[in-house]
Amino acid sequence: MSNKETATSIIKFVGGSQNISSLVHCATRLRFELHDSSKADREALKTLPKVLGVMDAQGQTMVIIGPTVNEMHAEIMQQLESGTVVEGAAAASSASPATDANGSKKSWFDKLLATISAIFTPYIPILATSGIIKGLIDILAQSGILPATSNTYLILAGAGNALIYFFPILLAFTASQKFGANPYIGAAIGAALMEPNITGITTTGNVIDFLGIQFTAMNFSSTVIPIILAIWAYSHLDKLLRRFLPKMLQFIFVPLLSMLIMVPLTLMVFGPVGGLLANLVADGYEFFLNSNVIIFNAIFGALFIYVIMLGIHWVVLPLQLSYLAEHGMEYSLASGGLGNYALLGVCLAVMVISKSKEEKTIASSSAFVNFLSGVTEPGLYGVVMKNKKYFISLTLGGLVGGIVCGVTKSYITNFAFTGLFGLPAFLSSPTATTYFIAVGATLAVSFFATILLSKQNIQFKKQKS
Repeated sequence: MSNKETATSIIKFVGGSQNISSLVHCATRLRFELHDSSKADREALKTLPKVLGVMDAQGQTMVIIGPTVNEMHAEIMQQLESGTVVEGAAAASSASPATDANGSKKSWFDKLLATISAIFTPYIPILATSGIIKGLIDILAQSGILPATSNTYLILAGAGNALIYFFPILLAFTASQKFGANPYIGAAIGAALMEPNITGITTTGNVIDFLGIQFTAMNFSSTVIPIILAIWAYSHLDKLLRRFLPKMLQFIFVPLLSMLIMVPLTLMVFGPVGGLLANLVADGYEFFLNSNVIIFNAIFGALFIYVIMLGIHWVVLPLQLSYLAEHGMEYSLASGGLGNYALLGVCLAVMVISKSKEEKTIASSSAFVNFLSGVTEPGLYGVVMKNKKYFISLTLGGLVGGIVCGVTKSYITNFAFTGLFGLPAFLSSPTATTYFIAVGATLAVSFFATILLSKQNIQFKKQKS
């Protein structure tokens, strides 16, 4: 079945193009927001050869494709934009209310998760590659090959640091899209906060003034919550202006008034309020971390892969990135990724013990993709879901690795996916040695636990027969 045929079938089985409110993708999943989620035929979607699984989370219907999700997303978008889609009988009106899989309205929590996901998802691949670049040049600098004062180092460091440093601009763009405002005006508001004249006076904690009104300044580089809060407010201003201004004046006066109003308001109100909220959340995160670093890492090691599986990691990721930007290191990004290696151990064990040629093929391809780039969905849905006992191995391996990370206080200094491609980001950490000991322990425990559980299952079947 070709990508074109699969894309057509996916559109049909999610209820037709009129039922699609929005579509984005992450590393392995197509993330549909549907006007009426009950219209989607999930069982039919699962029968498609190129679909690994279907799940509902954070107010989205997720169709799991795997590493070729980029091509599938492009094909679906092409068909939607060209208008060549043959609608299914289940297509819903674009005016239908947002509902979940049971036909009831989505909860505020689902909507919140869907919003965070839509804002952050487009930047995940470049976040990972930024970590790889920074990891590589850090390793070269530590080895003396590339001096940290050289122009080459500074240019490459700029490539690696750009996304995090200018995050307010990029988040403003996708947040504006999600909130239904002009994304280019939103990006300009974010860019104004990073403009040298403003960054020159907005040292965090300094008291500055605007039109004689004094307020406490904050620096917006690498921040997340303040700009999202500001763009949410801007989206309401945008709707208000378009409602009251004559159409002939909107072309000039909507962006003009938006910039004149929102940039000062963001500096004076939404920045400090967002900063306060961010600090409160960060304080809670740090309290949990500092209360018991071993338990903290053990929980992330054992359970974070399920958090990713359910799509709830969008709540945690901004905290992790903010902590990383502020402290230059992060614990849970190290221990949380161990679930991926636990899954790799399970897949490798299945390759060894399985007598089914099909199961061996699925396990080997899943292990290969996981080893290269840390992509977990093929292993989760192709291997672990087929035998619920493998969840024990998966959890146990991540738990042991997390405990090792906690005992040794291992952390990472750059964000990246696990696997071979992300190796430089993890090698650049001062605790790389103990981190990879945790990786080894995770692989060993999940591998041998899978073998032991499989043998017990075989013996049980023999006794039963």
